[in-house]
Amino acid sequence: ETGDLKLFEPINIKIEKLSGKDFKVRKEKNIACLDFDKLEFPLLLRKWQQGDYFQPLGMTGFKKVSDFLIDEKIPVHEKENTWLLCSGNKIVWIMGHRIDNRFKIRPETKNIFKIEIQ
Repeated sequence: ETGDLKLFEPINIKIEKLSGKDFKVRKEKNIACLDFDKLEFPLLLRKWQQGDYFQPLGMTGFKKVSDFLIDEKIPVHEKENTWLLCSGNKIVWIMGHRIDNRFKIRPETKNIFKIEIQ
């Protein structure tokens, strides 16, 4: 099953639901591939705020979004325009940078939620 949806405000994104069978994750900063069945809908798109935290892909612990942006050497003007995709009260993706480890694709993932910044 595939389908897509495009949103243009506040940023231009394309959303698809794909089968997890034989899916290969592409490592591109503008694309997030997530485990669809771990998401809680509706998803929320918002700017980051002081005190926000997430579990960066590959880490077992949590990190403040502000510390992550500093560690990644993101310029101030880009930090101000950084969007978060959230599911429930959890950050799923710091858009254009890193997904949360809890939503990553695993071998047992059946459905993929692919989001692309266009």
